[in-house]
Amino acid sequence: MIPDAARLIADALALRADAFLDTLELGRPGLRLGLMVVFLAGLSTAIGQSVTLFAHRVSPRRFAASLLVQALLFVVGFLAWVAATWVVGGTIFDRPRPVVLAFATVGLAHAPQLFGFFVLTPYFGTPIGTVLSVWTLLASVLATAAVFDLTLVEAATCAGLGWLASQLLQRTIGRPIIWIGRAVRRSVAGVDVRTRPLP
Repeated sequence: MIPDAARLIADALALRADAFLDTLELGRPGLRLGLMVVFLAGLSTAIGQSVTLFAHRVSPRRFAASLLVQALLFVVGFLAWVAATWVVGGTIFDRPRPVVLAFATVGLAHAPQLFGFFVLTPYFGTPIGTVLSVWTLLASVLATAAVFDLTLVEAATCAGLGWLASQLLQRTIGRPIIWIGRAVRRSVAGVDVRTRPLP
């Protein structure tokens, strides 16, 4: 059982900085909460991007397995980005912190992506996806500020540099991992599934 999980998620959605400060104090339960939010956000996002699966009328078993794989890939992308941000915060900003704290707080910041399934909404899917991405970005800046004790401008810079570093890694040494992920996704779904990048 994670203490005050519902309250912390609601506060994160409301962009209250105290939610991320409170998560820091939870220790391991805070890490479990952050990773749980990211996994569920990945699952919701996968549902929102499942038009291809519906169009190809994949079997229920393949559909469920594909959603699970996409959710796990979402978590892997999240871990890579936060790890890069943690390195930036600890080196460039000279604020070394336990990496689990970054995973916990920035994971909670992905609470807006719990509404990712709304991207399936006809006509409004793309605007909703944009709103969720901006919402998640703002929450991630607050989370980064909390974990590294930075100003909002410093936190935005730290998160941005972490994102750039993770993108660079994905396009270099991370390419084989991306290919493997795509291959697994195609194999499980039985069709080529395109997903939007991690917000």
